[in-house]
Amino acid sequence: MKISVITPFYEGEKYMHDYVSCMEKNKANLEQKGHELEVILVNDSPWKTLAAPENAGQYFKVITNEKNQGIHYSRCSGLAAATGDYVMFLDQDDLLEDDGLARVAETAKENFDIIIANANLEQSDGSRLLWYRTAYHWQLVWDLKTYLEIGIQIISPGQCLIKRDAIPAYWTENIVRVNGADDYYLWLLMMASGKNCGLYQGKPAYIHRFTGENISADTTATDDSVYDFIELLQDCDYFKQADAFRLHEMITYKAQFRKSNLLGKITSSLANLDIFWANLIFKRKTNTAYGFNR
Repeated sequence: MKISVITPFYEGEKYMHDYVSCMEKNKANLEQKGHELEVILVNDSPWKTLAAPENAGQYFKVITNEKNQGIHYSRCSGLAAATGDYVMFLDQDDLLEDDGLARVAETAKENFDIIIANANLEQSDGSRLLWYRTAYHWQLVWDLKTYLEIGIQIISPGQCLIKRDAIPAYWTENIVRVNGADDYYLWLLMMASGKNCGLYQGKPAYIHRFTGENISADTTATDDSVYDFIELLQDCDYFKQADAFRLHEMITYKAQFRKSNLLGKITSSLANLDIFWANLIFKRKTNTAYGFNR
């Protein structure tokens, strides 16, 4: 089996050393299992030259956008050049465990459209927090209703191996204009089109690093990106418009909640009591007491 790791780079030279080291270790472990690795770097800051170090080998490819196009376009550019059976979209500032790809690749043999692994979330103090901490949370990883009423349950596409030919054409042909939630958009389209999911519940394969610059922590940016792709979903013939409306309702309520005083939080929650209650149950059963954007 061949795996293509696709990574957009935007002025990310400072991450290159750690990134290449990570890929070298994963390549060695994959080869021990009889698999092949392809790494595609997409330079989204074309005013700078991006080149993989000379000692990185021929399994690295570099693509340069003609102009800054954003992460979704860049991921699609890399996807078009990929030759792997499965792909992974990894961010420039994140890492995999040394044997992460090799471990998750074993689950891919069962022919799932997507395989999702657990993640370690690096905190500001350098400690790590496991993302899926309960059996209940694992049950919701690929549940459309949860994504519409609670939010996205995958921290990053770096947790996922995706069968290349299972990625919906709608996602590659209708690019979000606001960075931040193109992965949310992808998961919704895959679930709506009936793609199946496998879970790798061994030790975490992916590390979401804390840099202080992570766009996923900016709820305003990610909300704007969700509103953007909700508009795009209007023309998708297999995504239910009732589901798009429900998603819009949930994102709007949570945005109102975050910026309101106590009275405003109570008022908005009473107006969206079913969503509030669903989130309360979710947070209790999954042991995710932090944040209200997921």
